[in-house]
Amino acid sequence: MIRLLLIADLIVRANAAPPLRNQQEQAAQAAQQHDQQAQAGHANDQQTTTPQDDGSKHGYQFTYQKYLEEVVKILESDPKFNEKMRGMNEADIKAGNIADHIHDLDNGVFDRLHKAKLDEIERLREQIQKQIEVDGGSHNIKMPDHIDVEQWDKFGKEDLRKLITKTVQDMETIDIERKKDFKEYEMKKKAEEDHKLAQMDAQERERALKEAEEANKRHNEHEKLKHPGGREQLEEVWEEKDHMDKDSYDPKTFFALHDLNGDGYWNDDELEALFQLELEKMYNETDPDDDPRERMEEMYRMREHVSKQMDKNGDRLISLEEFLHDTEAQADDGKDEGWKDLGQEQVYTDKELEEFEREYAKEQGWGEHAYETSTAAHQQPVQPVVDHNQQPVHDAVPPQQAQAQQVHQAPIEQHPPVQTGQQQPYEQQQPLKVDTPKDPSYGI
Repeated sequence: MIRLLLIADLIVRANAAPPLRNQQEQAAQAAQQHDQQAQAGHANDQQTTTPQDDGSKHGYQFTYQKYLEEVVKILESDPKFNEKMRGMNEADIKAGNIADHIHDLDNGVFDRLHKAKLDEIERLREQIQKQIEVDGGSHNIKMPDHIDVEQWDKFGKEDLRKLITKTVQDMETIDIERKKDFKEYEMKKKAEEDHKLAQMDAQERERALKEAEEANKRHNEHEKLKHPGGREQLEEVWEEKDHMDKDSYDPKTFFALHDLNGDGYWNDDELEALFQLELEKMYNETDPDDDPRERMEEMYRMREHVSKQMDKNGDRLISLEEFLHDTEAQADDGKDEGWKDLGQEQVYTDKELEEFEREYAKEQGWGEHAYETSTAAHQQPVQPVVDHNQQPVHDAVPPQQAQAQQVHQAPIEQHPPVQTGQQQPYEQQQPLKVDTPKDPSYGI
């Protein structure tokens, strides 16, 4: 398969087919989302992504996606243009420099590209008109940056350059948003757990915490994870998934087996397929303790790690050459460094959680003390009961005698009269030692 597939792969992955069981459902959701955007008049050509709480694979969705797919389909049909691409650097293609060779296209191909651009302009015109009606003016209208607006009637090299760079930029933005959404998802889970615990009494809370601890322990009781993209991890796939003899492992054969579309590269989906064995060690679809969205995020983390490790030119694809030259994938030294899963990593900081919980409590109307538990430590100290009907101590009885009567309960011993000049003021005498109740949190 030719070099142009580097572009095609970016676009195909932008609309990669989800698991079969989710295709119809996601197609319906995408159609509904498109209708809602049209009704609201969203004319800005920006990427959209929806957090997948059910653990299904997230997809790249662009408002200009139909135009994007049509342009790639047309370019792939021209053999001369494809021939030019074979010796071109992948990084240059990703940067949009492939557009410099657009003059090699046949006239018939250009005609199809012109029509595709005019159709996209018509779509934009309709969206802009709807947005003007909704907003009551054009103050929110932004110029599209995936086409060349300086030349409306023809498809030129700037159209192709802008389309490629916009697609790459939007895909990277979606990845960043995905991580942000996942962090908020985890903090929301924690906030709701903390609020639920705060509503319980001490016994219920202790029982709930114990159950959570046991669930976490069950989740972590799994075989040690192998390092994604390491030799041992790949050999395990070779043996368990490919059903090949471990001792006969061959890197070139392994690469070809997992180059599912036969284009000479591993794309995101092909990389992610390599990690399913490791994911199955941690996550069980039938176990209610295992979060499917966390499993999906774990898979993305592994894919991003291996891409960073092997993808030397940054084109989001792994070539056979890159794979064979990767030291971790080829090192047969038996020193697998393992992998820290999400449970061992800090997804958010304490400060981020504190700020999120405060705002989330406001949104939910929980009040300022949404996460405070009603423990004895927060109660006021118990005050001694004062009996206002108690008879006062007569002045004729010296304070020392009153203390002796209260503490020792001994017979009153007669003492010689005390001289007035020697008697200490009453307020300077030692206080009565009354054994008052203590705050339950005292001394803790």
